[in-house]
Amino acid sequence: MNLAILAKQNIHKFGEYLSLIFEDTNASIYEEYTNVQIYQISNRFANALVKLGVKKGDCVSVILPNSPDVIKTFQAILKVGATINPVIFALSKGEISYILQDAAPACIVTSPELYEKVKSSADEANYTKDIVVVGDKQIPGTLSFEELIGENLDQFDIVDTDEHDLAIVMYTSVTTGVPKGVMLTHKNVYSNITMSSQVFPLDQSTTQLCVLPLNHTYGVTLMNGSYLFGSKVVLHTWFNPEATLQAIAKHRVTYFAGVPTMYIMLLNTYNAQVHDTSSIKDFLVAAAPIPVDLLNIIEEKLGGKIYQGYGLTEAAPTVSLQQREYPLKKGSVGLPLPGITVKIFDDNDQEVPRGTWGEVVVQGENVMKGYLKKPKETAEALRNGWLHTGDIGYMDEDGELYITDRKKDLIIRGGENISPSEIEEVIFKHPGVLEVSVIGVPDPKYGEEVKAVVVPKPGQSLTEQEIIGFCLERIARFRCPRSVAFVESLPKSLVGKVLKRELRKQFTQ
Repeated sequence: MNLAILAKQNIHKFGEYLSLIFEDTNASIYEEYTNVQIYQISNRFANALVKLGVKKGDCVSVILPNSPDVIKTFQAILKVGATINPVIFALSKGEISYILQDAAPACIVTSPELYEKVKSSADEANYTKDIVVVGDKQIPGTLSFEELIGENLDQFDIVDTDEHDLAIVMYTSVTTGVPKGVMLTHKNVYSNITMSSQVFPLDQSTTQLCVLPLNHTYGVTLMNGSYLFGSKVVLHTWFNPEATLQAIAKHRVTYFAGVPTMYIMLLNTYNAQVHDTSSIKDFLVAAAPIPVDLLNIIEEKLGGKIYQGYGLTEAAPTVSLQQREYPLKKGSVGLPLPGITVKIFDDNDQEVPRGTWGEVVVQGENVMKGYLKKPKETAEALRNGWLHTGDIGYMDEDGELYITDRKKDLIIRGGENISPSEIEEVIFKHPGVLEVSVIGVPDPKYGEEVKAVVVPKPGQSLTEQEIIGFCLERIARFRCPRSVAFVESLPKSLVGKVLKRELRKQFTQ
């Protein structure tokens, strides 16, 4: 099994069609590609990689912003039997250096605007092999992607790989400690995308808008899913709410996936007199808990149906997904995918009854092989044959999963476990609140106290006592925040997750 066969099967099944439209956020670039064109370019680059000495089992690091070059490169790496190492380009020099040292790539692919940071990171990691740069700009000491594909044939025989060979090494948790390289096999990724397609199928009439980074698990999922369904992808360099709303109307987008922060920004930008979102059939939200009120507002204002899903890099990535044929339970992240078993464990790794909170654990063919060069962390995460996700949730009587918090984000006040997401759900109902994050801060009496960090809506003037009083009317006193801070924005990862660790640092120093 080699994942690269999906792109080949796509051509056999659907023939040649317009599969990718790329426009940068400022609309200064517009490119169209058919599935055959991308396949042939990736063949050319696969031939180039072989000539550079990249072989089966090697790793190739891809450090690129969203562009068609990411998809071309990913396909080529898989075709030669090598392992994709997608690196989020917004990481710091030190983080990239660590990844390069740990992954030990045989080649790096990057862009002109990132070259100086990548070269500095590579030098720090004692990397001495080839750096390939995409684009027309010639950089001394590097290889030109365009020249390489121009020098090579567009025919290539896909290298055979075993289903247990590595397809991707993707680093995670860079915001919470030492990065860990999640080892995903061809079988992990293939089984996950085929399971997802069973419960949430798309088709050739689907036009997807991608604004999340391709060098993230979502990007890999979108790429493989479009091969299976023959759907069209509109790709943006990054998320911009106005550009997103314009693209939905321009391209008659039918499917959009994002994280909660993106939906908040879309709603804050949306103007019914200007923006047309009538083409949307399905919205998908994942990556973080989302207030139920926000789900209702999205459907009311933007139209379509909004579905929730849950996943993590270590699960390749999807674990559960709401399905069209089942009644939508707001707040649920759906049923586990076929072939995936989910349970809720207590702190002693014992299963708890339905409706009881605990840690979400997962079994299935999608579960990672482990963490690269980290046997201790692998053994801990996969202990007793279960992937311990670090997420807190529960399952209802129908077996649907609900995610409430990250285990490390729970607030323990005087021995009581307090869920930040429950408090965030309440504060979000305040008409003057745009965004909110709740954290625990040290307290000499109770160990931890509840603190709310609030982003007011533009033009709104809020007070600490107003927010606390709003909470006191709706939840138990011991759960209410004891202090409130107001900020212009919350720190977020590239995919829009609020970085609570950064907030805790900021408000505990």
